[in-house]
Amino acid sequence: MTSRPAARPADALASPRPSTSEENGRVTPMMAQYRQIKDANPDCLLFYRMGDFYELFFEDAEIASKALGIVLTKRGKHLGEDIPMCGVPIERADDYLQRLIGLGHRVAVCEQIEDPAEARKRGGKSVVGRAIVRLVTPGTITEERLLEPGRANVLLAIVRVRASDEEWSYGLASVDISTGAFNVGETRDEGLGAEIARIEPREIVLPETMQAEPRWRTLLAELGVAVTPVAQNAADGISAQRRLADHFGVGTLDGLGSFSRAELAAAAAALAYVERTQLAARPNLARPTRALRGSTVEIDAATRANLELTRTASGERAGSLAGTIDLAVTPAGSRLLGERLAGPLTDPAAIDARLDAVGFLLTETGLRAELRRGLKSAPDMVRALSRLALQRGGPRDLASLGQGLAAAAAVAALLGRHDGLPAELAAAAQAAAGAEPSLALRLSEALADDLPLNRRDGGFVRPGHEPALDEARALRDESRKVIASLQARYADLA
Repeated sequence: MTSRPAARPADALASPRPSTSEENGRVTPMMAQYRQIKDANPDCLLFYRMGDFYELFFEDAEIASKALGIVLTKRGKHLGEDIPMCGVPIERADDYLQRLIGLGHRVAVCEQIEDPAEARKRGGKSVVGRAIVRLVTPGTITEERLLEPGRANVLLAIVRVRASDEEWSYGLASVDISTGAFNVGETRDEGLGAEIARIEPREIVLPETMQAEPRWRTLLAELGVAVTPVAQNAADGISAQRRLADHFGVGTLDGLGSFSRAELAAAAAALAYVERTQLAARPNLARPTRALRGSTVEIDAATRANLELTRTASGERAGSLAGTIDLAVTPAGSRLLGERLAGPLTDPAAIDARLDAVGFLLTETGLRAELRRGLKSAPDMVRALSRLALQRGGPRDLASLGQGLAAAAAVAALLGRHDGLPAELAAAAQAAAGAEPSLALRLSEALADDLPLNRRDGGFVRPGHEPALDEARALRDESRKVIASLQARYADLA
């Protein structure tokens, strides 16, 4: 979906097409199709594709109209009653999705998967085939326009298992599909609130049985985070293990590492939800990692809020500690800074290793300046790669991949010229040295200088890179000259 200026004013967003519902109480084929798709996604607002608009009906229309401040109108009748309706133009869909997601709504995007001409061939009152192509939720977005550049977009799954007759153990799995990060952990009742506050999720998924309990309803309401219940069996023993093994392509979970029962259950619940929302697309997730319990300072939610480490009392990053000291030149750097401020280290050796790297760059002013200059050209490559893996990427994401690889190679070369690097910087240099320079060069040679947002807009392959494509472009753009040239050639042959 793209976001360009709308051709219509904001107060005329509803599509003007005539009614498709009968006024005599019968259910039309289109409305039958709509109800079938909506009934399969009852917890989502349904963006139903109708030509150049996404339309919403019934209660969805009333909710969206109020949330977005757009006109609520009606579209014929269904079973004798007026059908509430509102719509948004496809060209501005991202703008409206961003606002709905920000308010905690989930959206099911329903596209036309058939050419209208094919539907007409079937005769009668056949409707164009449609299907859900994606579920958009606060914790599973990947589009650049919908994400905050300097903030992780975390989906948190919480599952509990019995630790004893008197106590529960809570498994937590945090997934950011926009970067591929996947972390698990385990805590008890007394540490649960602090862990949720540290992770700062955009969306929480947990079993229906937990959400139904008064204690959890109260806690979740206080957090003000979008919450989605999942079936208990998504996190149950054997099925959880099978889901994890299948996703990461391992025969047994030994290939992933050693995790507790609670951690595995939470990881499986997170994966189940990601698979449900992404449908056939497969996100490029890292294998789950675990931070050792006690490796970071445990800060309760109230204290964290008062300290304003990453957010002010009003929920803004600007004015918080992170927002005040953030001089990072890349979005990934800003996200890492926020993560480190949210979870201060407790291990003296780890603290010393981090301070060694900071101290080295403080004294090496020339290297620091060169690194900053080199990193300024680095785009948000990890998020671009995630969109490409999910088949949502565009030409600019391909360019970001190439530019990121080139920047990594430059950083590796800079660090490689210095002996005695601290351990953290040496590890960064080694990782950057793994960038594939040939791919960066190939992308640079293949992509045009001025790239469109979407591949369907065309024009993103550099002229001269593909002779066959150049010939096709010439036929398209210079058809009259080509026809005249052919006529002259054939006239000479006559």
